[in-house]
Amino acid sequence: MTPDAIGRAVLAIGFQELTFAAVAKQLNVGQATLYRHAANRDELVRLGLDLALRNTEWPSLDGPWKPLLERWALAAWHAWEANPGAVLEVTRGVMSNSMASLFDQVGVALVERGFTPRNAVLAADMVFDLAADNRRGIEALDQRATSEPLSVRQVFERHWGEQPDADSVTAQLRSEMAESIREDPEQYFRGKLDVALVGIEQKLAPPSQE
Repeated sequence: MTPDAIGRAVLAIGFQELTFAAVAKQLNVGQATLYRHAANRDELVRLGLDLALRNTEWPSLDGPWKPLLERWALAAWHAWEANPGAVLEVTRGVMSNSMASLFDQVGVALVERGFTPRNAVLAADMVFDLAADNRRGIEALDQRATSEPLSVRQVFERHWGEQPDADSVTAQLRSEMAESIREDPEQYFRGKLDVALVGIEQKLAPPSQE
């Protein structure tokens, strides 16, 4: 039984439904056999994450730093989108070798374009954290609310749509917040990413060579 075979079983089940029993059944082995190859559930998650990230088609590292970071942030966002629950596992502290390797590649590319190692780490960490945090928020919004038969997104949209005795500015803010909840998630993320990239350009990037 290879690590990739276990990883494929994890991905077939999905991170949200992942249990030792489910993986053992998927592989047609006993749980005792599986324990000899993966000591705990976190190791199953790690093997699944590693395979998912290696199977992801990552963009080119060519060209100027800003479109490079934008491409990679969007690719990370879509990788989390394609594997529901995975980003929540990372939040718990489960890390894979593939994730570290991808971060290294982007960091090296930024240093090659004039970033200091410190600033390269800050820049890459900012956009990757933004992608992960945004996907965590989306997955939370799509869960069913605990107290009523609606999704969290629907509850939030209703709440922000209410404007009791609101002045004109507050009413506009609430309207914009409700609209942001309804907006296409990727487009909303792109808006946040644009702001982050401008900040990186102002604070972290090397002086323009133009």
